[in-house]
Amino acid sequence: GIFGLFAKILLLMLKFFYGLVGNWGVAIILLTMSIKAVFFPLMQKQFVSSKRMQAIQPQLKALKEKYKDNQQLQTQETMKLFSENNVNPMSGCLPMVIQMPVWFALYNVMLYSVEIYGSQFLYLKDLTEVDPTGVLPLVVTVLMVLQQKLMPMGSMDPMQQKMMRLMPVMFGVFMFTFPSGLVLYFSVNNVLTIAQQWYIYRTPDDNSQSGKAT
Repeated sequence: GIFGLFAKILLLMLKFFYGLVGNWGVAIILLTMSIKAVFFPLMQKQFVSSKRMQAIQPQLKALKEKYKDNQQLQTQETMKLFSENNVNPMSGCLPMVIQMPVWFALYNVMLYSVEIYGSQFLYLKDLTEVDPTGVLPLVVTVLMVLQQKLMPMGSMDPMQQKMMRLMPVMFGVFMFTFPSGLVLYFSVNNVLTIAQQWYIYRTPDDNSQSGKAT
């Protein structure tokens, strides 16, 4: 199926990088950076939208208080506020959904590619096996928590916020069952994502500044 097609493309890329560096672990890191570069514009839009969402939190809170007895009008005014500030409340989910085929494909590559069997990287003796020490899964969990702290959740209701806070733990549990090569991919990807978030949230937003000026 489509995941098989993606898996073949990723394996070809991995072989290319392996031919350059001679180590499958480093090849996975280079592959992660390449995929990150492809998704960079999409992630950029997501983080800019999240930053603007964070900036309008006081206005959202005021709308909820003002129209607490009229849910329909509250929704209309909230969507109007999103439109005026170029905020897309669904932007946070889109990049994750789009990248899922890549994750499934890379999982297949780690499981079924005989070329990677027995490949070593740092303390890992086989990138197709789970991390015996649990270090990488814990690193992914911590990185997800840090990434989540950079994202605004003020517009979510308490139940949604609780579910979001549980996600790193749930995701971290899955990491303990995944091939260490795939967990290495997530670790490097999360580091790059946090760096991109940090840069975006500390860069002046021309749209928000113009909105304040008007």
